[in-house]
Amino acid sequence: WGSQGAGNSQFVNPSAVAVDPSGNVCVLDSGNNRVQKFTSDGTFLTTWGSSGKGNGQFSSPYGIAIDSSGNVYITENDNDRIQVFSPNT
Repeated sequence: WGSQGAGNSQFVNPSAVAVDPSGNVCVLDSGNNRVQKFTSDGTFLTTWGSSGKGNGQFSSPYGIAIDSSGNVYITENDNDRIQVFSPNT
């Protein structure tokens, strides 16, 4: 899926993938400091995140996990934290 760049369905250094309970695929797009969400067949759904230190912003996001309730956990190297997002994000 995708190509290099900063648009929807484009990536710069994708670093991790996780699948939610509905089968949607979340890709941690580290170079663009965001998460992109796709259906299981690769159709783009949404994206969230931007560069920074605030809530919902990332700096060198490194890992992603999704629990059985659909909560998304993102680890960040440069901000030394884990952010948690609800399934509705």
